[in-house]
Amino acid sequence: MQGVGFRPFVSRLAKEHGITGWTANTPAGVIIEAEGEPEKLERFSADLKTRRPPQSRIDSITMSPLPAAGDAVFEIRQSRSGQAGAAIIPADLAVCPACARDIAEPDNRRFNYPFANCTDCGPRFTIVKSLPYDRANTTMSEFEMCADCAREFGDPDNRRFHAQPNCCPVCGPHITLECGARTFSGETALPEAARLILSGAIAAVKSLGGFQLACDAANAAALDRLRKAKNRPAKPFALMAACAAAAKKFCEMSAEEEALFNSPAAPAVMLRKKENAPAVSPGLATAAVMAAYTPLHRLLFAELAKRGFDGPLVMTSANLRDEPICISKEQVLQRLPGLAGAVLDHNRGIHNRCDDSVAFVQDGQPRIIRRARGYTPQSVRLGRGGGCALGAGGQMKGAFCLARGAEAFLSQHIGEMDEPGCESFYLETLEKMQALLGVKAETAAHDLHPDYAATRIAKSLGVKTVAVQHHYAHIASVMAEHDINGPVIGLAFDGTGLGPDGSIWGGEILVCEGAKWERRGALKAVRLPGGDVAAVEIWRMALSWIMSVYGNNWRDKAGRVFGGLDGVDTAARMIESGFNSPYTTSMGRLFDAMSFLCGGPAKAGYEAQAAMEFESLCRGGADDGWNFDIYKENGLWVMDPSPLIRAALENPLPRAAAARRFHGALCAAAAAAVQKISPESGTKKIALSGGVFQNRLLLGLCTGRLARAGYEVYCNRQVPANDGGLALGQVYAARSTLGA
Repeated sequence: MQGVGFRPFVSRLAKEHGITGWTANTPAGVIIEAEGEPEKLERFSADLKTRRPPQSRIDSITMSPLPAAGDAVFEIRQSRSGQAGAAIIPADLAVCPACARDIAEPDNRRFNYPFANCTDCGPRFTIVKSLPYDRANTTMSEFEMCADCAREFGDPDNRRFHAQPNCCPVCGPHITLECGARTFSGETALPEAARLILSGAIAAVKSLGGFQLACDAANAAALDRLRKAKNRPAKPFALMAACAAAAKKFCEMSAEEEALFNSPAAPAVMLRKKENAPAVSPGLATAAVMAAYTPLHRLLFAELAKRGFDGPLVMTSANLRDEPICISKEQVLQRLPGLAGAVLDHNRGIHNRCDDSVAFVQDGQPRIIRRARGYTPQSVRLGRGGGCALGAGGQMKGAFCLARGAEAFLSQHIGEMDEPGCESFYLETLEKMQALLGVKAETAAHDLHPDYAATRIAKSLGVKTVAVQHHYAHIASVMAEHDINGPVIGLAFDGTGLGPDGSIWGGEILVCEGAKWERRGALKAVRLPGGDVAAVEIWRMALSWIMSVYGNNWRDKAGRVFGGLDGVDTAARMIESGFNSPYTTSMGRLFDAMSFLCGGPAKAGYEAQAAMEFESLCRGGADDGWNFDIYKENGLWVMDPSPLIRAALENPLPRAAAARRFHGALCAAAAAAVQKISPESGTKKIALSGGVFQNRLLLGLCTGRLARAGYEVYCNRQVPANDGGLALGQVYAARSTLGA
């Protein structure tokens, strides 16, 4: 992996062991010619693996003997260009402790400099244009290093040796602040930005992969303006804190969560809120909080601290709802007119747009919700090699995957593919990633749904294509991550995915082995009145379940639940006739229905709001007392929630108690179905995937219960369990189906 200080490490190690020769980057990886006594070469080779830089990864070392060249020293030679092979560049890395100290020390020549970096930190993926990863192939090519920076760059004992973005205030990028007709630059820009934010302004801040919108998280007026401008009346905003200690003032943080918060990837980490937390995630028990991961962010917080501010900032993507993040000042001013009271810009170009990542910790392990900055373009190792296959991804949380040899490279989070801007971003990123990896898709896998933008793109490439069922792709993503051999029982719980029968699946139990899969269980199917509109007007699914349970007597039994709502009679006729009401087994829509029936709102302001709020009520964990019926019908094990629908209506509980019982009942039903299917399928390996398994309570309950029953349980870790991970499963399916 290039850009992580591997060659300087090799040089220092060679000198330590008395080895002569050379090393160089090539598009196929690092090549080393080492000359010395056999025992020294053996120790040198062993230390390459055990003492490597923390951000590097060695997949394999191939060695062959050469005639002695008689080199007198060990040197680092100029990188080689040519056709790409195995080399990749790392993801962008959060500012390291050493560079953080540099910008805080008044005597350091990088004091208060927003672009300090070294081989352990700084921009990588977002600035690179092509391999090999040299300055000339990045957006830093226009900045010629001064004598001091060049000296560091050429010194093998310096931590900035061959740090391609290396720069300082003399030779590197600089910041400007524009607010109305006024422009501030240099030392005046950050103090003025801090002053404006504390006065209630919203500032657009250029980060590594795009602009962010920042404001005081405690300023209700600023939050209200931001919500109205972004059309996000309730959807949570991410927060940024100066450090972990600052985040702990308003959120709980375990040791594992703190490690993730402080990691080089520095994602926004889902943390449980304390009572004094800012009101940025109404109705939820958690907030997404990230560290000040660049020198620019750290210096902004330092300026805010001088004015007595120690709270978090809202730090959200500079875009309108579901659009790609802005990467230039011109885009901010054009697409977000009047929103940003100040634009904190800089002149280091962004070549690869990349939003912030989001993750959480479950059972001590990080799990990704949105895969972007800090993780892209890291690869997922596959169990076997093959040609280049493309997984096109889904319609929501768009992301594609390119397989090269025994590695799978997921793109950064693209966005919702029904937005024209996201489709353009997808195509642009696909072209760039293929060029960066030196590959071209030979086969393409896509979702069954013919109207998905990603499906159309895959079919337009002129290569062999294969359609992959949505929920099998979810399970296949787990199989690919963990290199699972043999059959696996997959629980794929989500909101929407087209089934081969034309209905809307979402609560599926599949038995999968390689390219083969069979549906063995599912949530009971009911009507989805109005199709996609039912994900917003969630009372519709509650009506569908009530009509399924009570039949023609539903008005007498539960008609009161829908008092004051418009369109109930029309929706009931749609359910009865089947007009625009396909059957669905969606687990996400069951969460919606139960949330409403247990006293929640009738409408959702954003995707999965009802389910997330329902989970947040379960601070005490899950309770017993409600049950699903489990029975076999037409060869399929059915999980039927009719008993708990009746219980919720006929013996209502406080909302939190009902939420705890629902989670307990769903976990018990999933485990019971697995216990029915396992003897039939001959496997005790279980894979859990789909957006519903971002519910940490449900994930923990299911993994714990199944593990205690003797099952091997696997979940997504490197890729999201939601549709952002579909593309990896599609690649796995393409290779298994087509032998790609």
